[in-house]
Order: sequence, then C-alpha cells, then structure tokens
Amino acid sequence: MQKLRNFLLRHTLGAIVSSDVIRETKEGAIFLGSVKITEAEKAQLLAEAKAIEGMRLWHIMNETTKQLVLEKGWNTSTTLEHLNTAKTMYHTLDLQSSIIKTLKK
Repeated sequence: MQKLRNFLLRHTLGAIVSSDVIRETKEGAIFLGSVKITEAEKAQLLAEAKAIEGMRLWHIMNETTKQLVLEKGWNTSTTLEHLNTAKTMYHTLDLQSSIIKTLKK
C-alpha cells in the first residue's frame, strides 16, 4: 500500500517521498539518495535517530505539530487552501518520521 501511495505522490504531484531521501535494500544496505552508506555511517545514523526520537523537542516538533495540523487543517479549515496547506505540513512531518523509522529497521 505504501509503495502505491509513494508512486502516486511522486508521479502525480511531484512530491518527495521517503525513498527519495533514504531507502533500505532487501540485503539491508542503506542508501541516502543514490549513495550507499557505510556500516559505520549506518550505526552513527541509527544512534542519532534513537537519540532524536527520545528527545522532548522531537515530540514537540513532530507529534504536537501533527495534532495541531489535524485540528486546524481538518476540523476547522474553511477553504481548500487551508486544507491543502495542512496536508502538505502533515506529509512533511510524516516524511521525517519515515526517515527515522527506516533507520531503526
């Protein structure tokens, strides 16, 4: 399902999807863009991802903002522009979370 969503976002809207930034192969190799990272870089990024995810600042920037976007964008928006802005913000926050999840796999 996620592959279909990414395909549609990328090809119909020109949106950036997580696999444009970071992806993992079936063999476990991690690519940043088109560059394969080393095992040392992989370990460093995993440590950073775990640290960031555990910080209160991450929750403020990500989870709190997501909640506000949902409230303002879906519950109280009055124009299509408001809704589209909220969707864009939500996609960006989801992209950031996807990067962290990819590193933690």
